[in-house]
Amino acid sequence: MNLASRYNAIPGISLGTKIFLHLRWWLTPYARMAAYVPKTAKVLDVGCGHGLLAMELALSAPQRTVMATDHDVARIKLAKQAADSGKGIANLQFAVSSGSPVVDGTFDAIMMIDFLHYFSPQQQDEMIAKAYAQLPAGGLFLAREVNQQGGLISKLNQLYEKLATTIGFTQSNTVQAKENLSFKSQSGWEAKLAEHGFKFRSEPCSSPIFADILYICQKP
Repeated sequence: MNLASRYNAIPGISLGTKIFLHLRWWLTPYARMAAYVPKTAKVLDVGCGHGLLAMELALSAPQRTVMATDHDVARIKLAKQAADSGKGIANLQFAVSSGSPVVDGTFDAIMMIDFLHYFSPQQQDEMIAKAYAQLPAGGLFLAREVNQQGGLISKLNQLYEKLATTIGFTQSNTVQAKENLSFKSQSGWEAKLAEHGFKFRSEPCSSPIFADILYICQKP
């Protein structure tokens, strides 16, 4: 099911946003990412944007409970409207985050997809450490980031992210993101995750026009 179609009938949604969401749905392997998450997990999706992954997580396993947060009020509003269309999604809650993007609580799985590069290295450390503390032994942490050393495709991906933040398409409430995004190489992210105690494996996770790496991490 193309979940981007849930946005089509939302009053006032722009054609550009509809096109972006349909492209993102087809270019991002949401079902593959959701398949890593236990079907009965309590899940936190940090920086959920328009909510496509959160809806996939909730709809693909009704036994999951999903909390999805983002500081972008407009995107959360659209996500709620999309989720409420049709019969609604009872096991999914969207919320605007204020202060720390990582809300308090304990979770079986925490997702940070295309998210950490908007923050300074120090803030990245703080959020990864908090996620580690919120997970039980065996808990899942899933992160996806552009590989900084992924060649020409990587350079184009980083340029897109910088332009999207500069023009305000991707909203940021951090000075860091507005001035200089914090990308890392695959080995850089792997070292960071190991430093925080995670066991992990890494794999490419994107269409051929992106240089994204998925980090599937487990708390020992």
